[in-house]
Amino acid sequence: MDINYAVVSAFERSKVTSRKEASSRTFTIALMAVFFVALMAGLAAGVSIYRSVAQVHVSANEMRLESGLLANSVHVADAADAVDVGQGPEGKALVLVERLESGTYETRIYQYQGNIVQEYAIQGRDYAPDRAQVLTPSATFDFTYDKNLLTVSTDQGSFDVALRSAQGGGKR
Repeated sequence: MDINYAVVSAFERSKVTSRKEASSRTFTIALMAVFFVALMAGLAAGVSIYRSVAQVHVSANEMRLESGLLANSVHVADAADAVDVGQGPEGKALVLVERLESGTYETRIYQYQGNIVQEYAIQGRDYAPDRAQVLTPSATFDFTYDKNLLTVSTDQGSFDVALRSAQGGGKR
């Protein structure tokens, strides 16, 4: 037997794949493809879940900031009969009255041109939204007062502010 013939013959036999080897390769490739597709689907689902959780987090932070600003304004003016209702340029206004030796002042919180604004003025003066400071964007602003609990509603939701002082809650 010629050595060259034996080498060439062995080489040719190694190139021919059996049907069992071919189906094994096909199965391995298909299994890898299934794992890859499952991995990509899991990754896409994870990104979608993360995006929705991040959006909820941002919304909660905006609500916390908005409610903190308004609640702090109310708490600063928390005194007997300090909460009142006024008529702003676009609806009801939350009026926080401050009685000082130099006079009576009002912090007016109301909705104006898609924002909740705060204006500080001498009691009895007309509303001047051009001098008001924007607190937060919101197309809605409403509030109710019942038994020392002020409930404020905005685009971000509703929140409560508990007052320590007794209030009359008179209307203008």
